[in-house]
Amino acid sequence: MDRTAGSHGNGQGSHLLTRVLSRVATTGIYLVRGVPRELQRAARVRAVRERTTLRWVLLQALREYAAGTWTPRRDEKSSEVV
Repeated sequence: MDRTAGSHGNGQGSHLLTRVLSRVATTGIYLVRGVPRELQRAARVRAVRERTTLRWVLLQALREYAAGTWTPRRDEKSSEVV
């Protein structure tokens, strides 16, 4: 793991990381690890166009998935290994 921006060292990297995360958190822009940026960007654009947020879309999908009311379909475009 790269510790140059982590909590080890002289403390300056930790402060910088905290500042960056604070700025990202206040703007509502974040990346989901393992999800291509272009897919996230396209989903965010659609959410804005539909006057909602990507957070709301993700929460709804997770709620429905957890409740068993929605199951994602597998297709040839999926990059996930079964």
